[in-house]
Amino acid sequence: MTAREYFESARAAQRRIDGCLARVEAMRSREGVRAQRYDAIGKSYGGDHDVMRMTDARIDAEARIASEIAELRSIVEDARAVCSGIRAANPCSRWGDVLELRYCEDEDWRRLSNSMCISERQAHADHDAALDWVELVGIAAAREGVGQAALF
Repeated sequence: MTAREYFESARAAQRRIDGCLARVEAMRSREGVRAQRYDAIGKSYGGDHDVMRMTDARIDAEARIASEIAELRSIVEDARAVCSGIRAANPCSRWGDVLELRYCEDEDWRRLSNSMCISERQAHADHDAALDWVELVGIAAAREGVGQAALF
């Protein structure tokens, strides 16, 4: 697995986590508190108004995706550990920050460059240099913070 593939898998995992959490949040908003109408007791107005059934469905969905989210989070956290190792091995560079924002936080280039106060071109350059360095030393060594890039 190349460094780019490794980080892309972390980015895909973060996107899946975000999607799962958004689905659960949408389920919560649909089951939200509704005003009670006292004149409606014993009458049916059509539609699915069983709030408890919706709550049960959400709880079941949360239980189903809990293990999936835990597995996905471990992938993202491992990528964060690699970014931390990159920072430890190369303290004078922005490489670890660029990779973490791009892949673990799933930021686009504009937001990434704005949050780091650098140009998009510089962000791309740091990104490519970081991936090249990780390819050179290996993911395991990068995670441990072993190997320092030649200063030039």
